[in-house]
Amino acid sequence: MRGIFKTSLLTPIILLLINQHGLAQQFIGLNTTKYAGIQHMATNPAWVNTCDKGTEVMLFSANVLAGTNAYSVRKKFVFEGFNGQGLPGVDYFPDEQRYQKHLWANLEINGPAFSTTYKDVHHVGMFTRVRQLYRAGNITSSEFLLIGNKVPEIYNGQNVDFKKAGFTTHTFAEVGFTYGQTIRDDNYHIARVGVSLKYLMGFVAGSIYTESLQYQQKSADSIGYIKGDLTILYTHNMNSFIDANVQNDITGWFQRAGRWGLGLDIGGQYEYHPDGNPNKETPYLFSIAASITDIGSIGYVADTGSGTYELNIANIDTAQFLKRYEDIDQYLIRLQQDTAINAHNGDIAQKFRVGLPTAFRLNIDYNATDKLNFAVNILLNMRGSRKLYKPAYVSYFNFTPSYGGKNFKVGLPFSVIGYQTFAIGTVLQVGPFYMGSTSVLSMLMSSRLRNIDGYVGFAYKFIDKKKQFGYYK
Repeated sequence: MRGIFKTSLLTPIILLLINQHGLAQQFIGLNTTKYAGIQHMATNPAWVNTCDKGTEVMLFSANVLAGTNAYSVRKKFVFEGFNGQGLPGVDYFPDEQRYQKHLWANLEINGPAFSTTYKDVHHVGMFTRVRQLYRAGNITSSEFLLIGNKVPEIYNGQNVDFKKAGFTTHTFAEVGFTYGQTIRDDNYHIARVGVSLKYLMGFVAGSIYTESLQYQQKSADSIGYIKGDLTILYTHNMNSFIDANVQNDITGWFQRAGRWGLGLDIGGQYEYHPDGNPNKETPYLFSIAASITDIGSIGYVADTGSGTYELNIANIDTAQFLKRYEDIDQYLIRLQQDTAINAHNGDIAQKFRVGLPTAFRLNIDYNATDKLNFAVNILLNMRGSRKLYKPAYVSYFNFTPSYGGKNFKVGLPFSVIGYQTFAIGTVLQVGPFYMGSTSVLSMLMSSRLRNIDGYVGFAYKFIDKKKQFGYYK
């Protein structure tokens, strides 16, 4: 959300927290369907096995999701394209509740993918994907009130502590190769497993993180002190991701700064068919699917200025601490060289690694009737902070009732996403085409927004009539 994170608190943490925008994350509320399962293969490789009745192809899919528990944003301001920098109390409204403040945002674009069967037993697939992730936060309410506002006099002489706080952005691409098998099928109980091995390509990465940092405002124009640790890691093309031009983010994708890596997904799926029949396909009563995705990491070459800093800044004018029109590397070099600022680099970084957004995913769905389905979808983040602020998805809980058949289905997702945020949306599937949003109804019902998202895709199943049973006709 560009323009929201404007601040007069001139600490290094805020330097890289400002000017961020939101794109992002999951196909939340998109339940499994009789039509095809390949759209879920990247989040649970066991779904590759749905090609047992025919080859599946996904031409494309894309999704964006952004959210925060730190602000509510005026809906008109969002749909006018974030026109201008935004005014506090007019275009955005800081949340003054005492819980920790967070921001999450990601973009995902899936290219062509396919899955097919070899010798009726082996199910194989391939998919391509580009992702861009943002995470920021773990900032307490008192710290958060300083962000985006002129520091009031009441804070003069007061200590403000940042603990395990920071910001991370990571953009990367992958090519995944998936293998699966049906390990049990007695017509009543069907169990499937799958694994995906992914070739990873890193584009850009940057992180700022502190275990402990203390700040004291002396006056409106001076800093009493900044003391503590600060780890800053970034690639040479990071500047385009923190300027005010959104288009520069896409340009940065073509300035690859990362190396390659390997990733792994593992998953399983079980379904129960009470009317098991060897002569025809029968609908399942319920299905349970679980997976652990994005095991792995990508290596990067660190740009000048990356490293761990021990800050001991005292009695300095804010104008000396932060100068306009400086790139990140220029700023960090000056921090080391300016004796008045007194920032020592204790651990210069030549390279660093960024972990994938490792997550545990659980899907449970129940067919109440031939057309009415209820599903629960859960994502739990498994990636924490070490030297980097966690490059991870935000956890969520989703409940989606849906109604329809193979060629048409509509759903109503209810979601708790991240931290103290709730959204209601709509999902629509028409044959091979699907689209949805977890927040569209919330947006219509409210004048302020905390979440915004949407997704769209096209997946087609070439049914092999020799393997087709009556249920699919």
